[in-house]
Amino acid sequence: MKEPVIYPTAEDNRVLMVEEPAALFGRVESREQVIRKIKKGLPAASFEKLRAEFGVTAAELAATLNINMRTLARRKQSGRLDVDESERVYRLARLFQIGLNLFQDTELTRRWFAAPKEIFGGLTPLNYADTEPGAQEVEKQLRRIGHGVFY
Repeated sequence: MKEPVIYPTAEDNRVLMVEEPAALFGRVESREQVIRKIKKGLPAASFEKLRAEFGVTAAELAATLNINMRTLARRKQSGRLDVDESERVYRLARLFQIGLNLFQDTELTRRWFAAPKEIFGGLTPLNYADTEPGAQEVEKQLRRIGHGVFY
């Protein structure tokens, strides 16, 4: 695992948690800050940011996140996802960030998540990560790759 980045100035002397999804949270001071944001409900725009990160359609991402498209439209109107939806968005965003930290290339990360893998029963890592246990398996495989162990 990479070491956290320490910002050098007194004003920015805080730790960036390198596995927190930068696209959703920017600079993160603490795990508690992330938890508060999720409990409040992530902005509905987080869905679109995550969709852009993965380079998939809204329907594909909504299916993986188990969010009905009509519900998603209502969330966009209200401006916030609910807590459960926020947790699922966070889960996938965190996986993408772990992949990005590993592969150091957005397109390569997208391709890894989009390619079916035998280890996931022929599903793509993105589709396999639609549940917490599936997401844990995807994370485990990313960590194995990071340690030079391939499936």
